[in-house]
Amino acid sequence: MNKENNKKVRIKVRLTEEENEKLKRFAAVCGLSQSAFIRQLCKGKKPKSQPQKEFWEVLEALYAVHSSFKSCARFEPTALEICKEIESLILDLQEAA
Repeated sequence: MNKENNKKVRIKVRLTEEENEKLKRFAAVCGLSQSAFIRQLCKGKKPKSQPQKEFWEVLEALYAVHSSFKSCARFEPTALEICKEIESLILDLQEAA
């Protein structure tokens, strides 16, 4: 893309107080500025809310369990099967977030 196509244009939009509060709230939930939130919508994307702190704690716990099973694999080969299940669960959780 050349610089002309990437040039930013300022727009003015009038919102009601209620609409403005919703925009602020939705953008904050997604961890985006209001401008970034609107840009996502203009690109046809649905901004996702940021996962809560507990999500990351669960993910960390799954990584720790996975690591423990992996270290046991040399003594118990079936631990690798459990590792694969945990890996699949982690990927599913990351995709859903």
